[in-house]
Amino acid sequence: MLDKSPRERFIKKDAEFQKLYKQYFAIVFRHVNYLLGGQSPTAEEIVQETFIRLYNSPPLTQDNLSAWLLRVATNTTYNYLRSDKRRSAREEKVHNLNCVRQEAADSAEEVYLHNQQVLAVKEILELLPERDRMCLLLRFSGFSYGEISEITGVGLTSMGTVLARAQARFKKEFLARNGGNS
Repeated sequence: MLDKSPRERFIKKDAEFQKLYKQYFAIVFRHVNYLLGGQSPTAEEIVQETFIRLYNSPPLTQDNLSAWLLRVATNTTYNYLRSDKRRSAREEKVHNLNCVRQEAADSAEEVYLHNQQVLAVKEILELLPERDRMCLLLRFSGFSYGEISEITGVGLTSMGTVLARAQARFKKEFLARNGGNS
């Protein structure tokens, strides 16, 4: 009798299988649903897979069938949880990678815009007279009126006026070149 197919070990008819299914379904389902933390649709799928294994390759005897079903269901549930965890980790990794790429793209865009602004400022400074350009650059670099006066040779009493006029020329030219958008 070793030539019997696995299905014929103790399940001889589909009606017998249906009887076992009805008898053990609730027990296996509660166990799997508990292991999954209440994910009923997933629990149903795992229970169905457990019973498919029972149908296709049942144990040698019907002795302690509930333990066999629970062991198969538990292993199937743990396999599902492991694969779900790996899938979640992969999805999170892809999400994080996309975020990093977006940040890099944003960063590259910001660098490009900053460089464009620097170029625009340099072009406008080149249009200004040498004295105005020098005074603005020195003031922007943090020099005091007295230090700028010494470097450029402009009188200290007129330094405020020279800087104010240079700033006004710069602003006028900047707005003219950028369509009034600052």
